[in-house]
Amino acid sequence: AAEAVPAQHGAVRVRCWREADHAVVEIIDNGPGPPPSANLFVPFFTTKPGGSGIGLALARQIAEAHGGGVALSARSDASGAVARLWISLGNDAPDSR
Repeated sequence: AAEAVPAQHGAVRVRCWREADHAVVEIIDNGPGPPPSANLFVPFFTTKPGGSGIGLALARQIAEAHGGGVALSARSDASGAVARLWISLGNDAPDSR
């Protein structure tokens, strides 16, 4: 996210919360947004010069191994992207509220 935002007036916001039995981390930026490609989570697929294409694929694999997932979408209210990661807290996780 930090590398995608404009040099001036760029913004990255991180939010974390508990949703049922999952911990959720959401990263929102005001960059150009994700490219319209169904291949973003395919290993070794990249849209960045010099990119390896393993970041999103690896993040999704790790999240799914922990009962969660990863999603990437364009912001609906402005330019930018929303990346969301969630992992299971398990049945015996204490409520942190």
